[in-house]
Amino acid sequence: MTPQFRALEPHEQPACLQLWTQVFSPGADYFVRYFEEPLWKPEYTRVCEVDGRLVSAVQIVRRAVRLNGQAVPMAGIANVATLPEYRGRGFSTQLMRDAQRVMDAEDFLFGLLFTGIHDFYARLGWERVPFPLWSATPQPLALDGWRFRTAEPDDLPRVQVWYAQSYADHPLSVVRDDAYWRIWTRWDDPNWRRAFYIAEDSLTARGYVVLETHHCTLPDGTRRVSAISVQEVGAAPNDTEAFQKLIGFAIQMAVSAEAEAIRFFLPRSDVERWVRPFLPDVAPQPMGSAMVRVGVPERLWEAFEPFGAQARTAAQKLPPALALAWLFGLELPEIPDELYTLLPPRPACYSPVDSF
Repeated sequence: MTPQFRALEPHEQPACLQLWTQVFSPGADYFVRYFEEPLWKPEYTRVCEVDGRLVSAVQIVRRAVRLNGQAVPMAGIANVATLPEYRGRGFSTQLMRDAQRVMDAEDFLFGLLFTGIHDFYARLGWERVPFPLWSATPQPLALDGWRFRTAEPDDLPRVQVWYAQSYADHPLSVVRDDAYWRIWTRWDDPNWRRAFYIAEDSLTARGYVVLETHHCTLPDGTRRVSAISVQEVGAAPNDTEAFQKLIGFAIQMAVSAEAEAIRFFLPRSDVERWVRPFLPDVAPQPMGSAMVRVGVPERLWEAFEPFGAQARTAAQKLPPALALAWLFGLELPEIPDELYTLLPPRPACYSPVDSF
């Protein structure tokens, strides 16, 4: 039977979940949130049907990301999957083209995906852009007078405020409403919430940090912690002590776990303020898995208009991915220094909490 490429029918959600769980390791509880999001619609899940069976799928997610005090729409690509026995027939390629047509027909400024197979997506117009990531060797330090605990359900309102305050001036960060916090971060599920740690002084809660533990397997089969990642950190904007304690706690956790490295998904300015005083050897290790696509370049050029005609003209001379990186304030060596005099670097970053 000829393969059919189309949007998912709502009643087919269980079949699509089964497809994803057959191809990827997480269970259905991980993937069901793609359908629970208020902004999901059938057109965002592209599927290939063969002989009445869903054999391949691609997911579009809608996100609002910060840009110069505003929220702009971004399309994320996720869950690109084909059953093993149907691979090599171009189904994922066709579904990606299908998804890109949907993206271009809507108001998305750009698309974003994370992958380890860059050549496949490059053929479809995607370009690599390194996102901020820093790495250092954990060093023992003293951390007295504060308590750190895993977050509880009733911590959500204060965490929401800390996040909004801490990332308000961070381009690329996702604008999260209450539904997003509860559905995407799975706040009410303790298994998901346990990555969030609350910092308390002797009187009150002062901030939070999100940590992820990475493991590796040694040649003898021993499993060990390879790294601890600081995915995001938040507190009141001027609470320097809280940020210092939160970063110190993360380093202490890495030392206790005997991790080889501690990583920070933070922009340079935050690293210089909060990390380098503890870890002078911290160095950039740009995240290489991100790829972007600008499907309608005119939308990108229009986004430069608030910065003047000279900035727009300069952007049009750059490859779209570089122009997009410059717009969001990312610091890349490929961007000429003179352009940063028109539009300077800003603390752009993307939290893994928002990965899709």
